[in-house]
Amino acid sequence: MNDTVANARPRVARNAEATSPRSWLDRQRAHWREAFGHAASKDDQLELVQRRIYVLPSLRGWAVIAIAIILLLVGINYQLSLAYVVSFLLGGLMQVALHATYRNLRGVVIRVGKSPRCVAGESLHFPLTVASPERLREGVSISRVIRKSRKQNAEAARGAPRMRIAADTQSQYTIVVPTTERGVVALGRLLIESRAPYGVIRAWSHAHFEWVGLVEPIPETPSPELPYAFGENAQSQRQTDVAHDPDGLREYAPGDSLRRVAWKQVAKSGQWYTRTGEAGQRGEVDLAWSATGLSDNEARLSRIAAWIDRARNENAAFSLSLPSGQLTLADSAPHHDEALAMLAAFPQPLETVHGVRV
Repeated sequence: MNDTVANARPRVARNAEATSPRSWLDRQRAHWREAFGHAASKDDQLELVQRRIYVLPSLRGWAVIAIAIILLLVGINYQLSLAYVVSFLLGGLMQVALHATYRNLRGVVIRVGKSPRCVAGESLHFPLTVASPERLREGVSISRVIRKSRKQNAEAARGAPRMRIAADTQSQYTIVVPTTERGVVALGRLLIESRAPYGVIRAWSHAHFEWVGLVEPIPETPSPELPYAFGENAQSQRQTDVAHDPDGLREYAPGDSLRRVAWKQVAKSGQWYTRTGEAGQRGEVDLAWSATGLSDNEARLSRIAAWIDRARNENAAFSLSLPSGQLTLADSAPHHDEALAMLAAFPQPLETVHGVRV
């Protein structure tokens, strides 16, 4: 037994060594992946500091450099003082432009918002907040980087709106991602770029947040009837009194619909009450995976999505049973949203999806 433990210890140590950077090159690779936005960050915000910003001449800037070199050669060959003056002025302009464009990005803070949601075929809108401490920023754009598509990335960067952010203020920015099918969509890498104020220098940086959007299935149309039980319990499931008391009120319980809250009594007493009796009746239904009667998974998800929307419209409480997870009986708005999120994440359990921000 002792030999087994002794043999196991080196194996654990070797595994730990394998998962940690073992050399300077490994550490540099990890640093480069983070700096270029290849490694997703769980942080809610990112500040563009010196090591994250890269600068190079733009196409216009390369033209200015070429003209400066040509003028310098002309001045040397023909001993023209004016050619020297103009070439040195252009060189000084490029140096000043490099510093000014770099300062336009340095210190910008980018914060992420909640995970967006939409129905398949619509667009996800990822909300960003861009803060500008200390000074005015002009011509800052943010675009999404698509892997293995340089042409689309260049077009997206050129078409991205340019922001003007006053000193010590914030600006809202939205990244729109079109969708075609249900599932979890990761935002991926972002390109933050600026060519202001002169347009001859391009400064850029990358950000990569662990952030996903949820694309829900398209509800089935026309909306099917809710799968209430048949037989003796059918009527009791369709309308179930939540509670009974002489005044038709009871104490509010988590999960109760806000439409049944007795707001007058809440305003008078400060205590939360829920209406019962005829006003407090609600249906109760179990939305089970097997109750759809369909074989195709996407068709099943569409039918369950239609049931969830119908249950909310009819003020019915529902429980949800999927192969990837379950929800207990409730009828609140958060319950409805969580159920649709489970459909979007299927077949992966919702709690294992990384990057969902609420």
